[in-house]
Amino acid sequence: MNFDKELFNKSEAKEFGEFENLELGGHEIVILDAKEYTSDISGNTSLKVSVDISGNDKQKGFFRKQYDENTNQDKRWPTGGVRYLSLKNEQLAYLKGFTTALEKSNKGFKFDVNGTWEQLKNLKLAGVFGLEEYEDNEGKLKTAVKLIQFRSLDKLNEIKIPKVKLLNGGTMDYEDYKNRSNNVQNLVNEFGADVVEISDDKLPF
Repeated sequence: MNFDKELFNKSEAKEFGEFENLELGGHEIVILDAKEYTSDISGNTSLKVSVDISGNDKQKGFFRKQYDENTNQDKRWPTGGVRYLSLKNEQLAYLKGFTTALEKSNKGFKFDVNGTWEQLKNLKLAGVFGLEEYEDNEGKLKTAVKLIQFRSLDKLNEIKIPKVKLLNGGTMDYEDYKNRSNNVQNLVNEFGADVVEISDDKLPF
């Protein structure tokens, strides 16, 4: 058997569906890392922001826990806690919105356009988490919880569960999606074994 026998013996057993899922909607988050990332596929450069749940949130440390429980040797930071912001000139308004939210959420912080991305580490703000469809290796339709937007902390209590991003590029209201009988098995709050966090980002710190 090709696995770590010692680690297996020390592991606490968990049945399918027992793993914790991140609640959809708004969470207070903290930035663990921010750096430029260039895609090998498109060649586009973006700002890669890696976060964890923080503050008084009941799911504080969610992504750290998920990372720590990953037994893969080449384990990576969960993609649910990563957001990419385009650095293209025509999309800089989104980056401006992000830095403005940081300034509103962190007293005394002023974004320095001449500084490095290191200035963003340990800053807090609100994150909006929603569902996104994808196909697994067997072609089955699944959903993953993703960080889809940033907001200032003063807006945290106003955040609603966002629309679900569909595989075809469209969107659907969460309640309508939840009520579709052929997708019920994929919903994060009802069938956790079928809702996964895809981990393909290396530990950011």
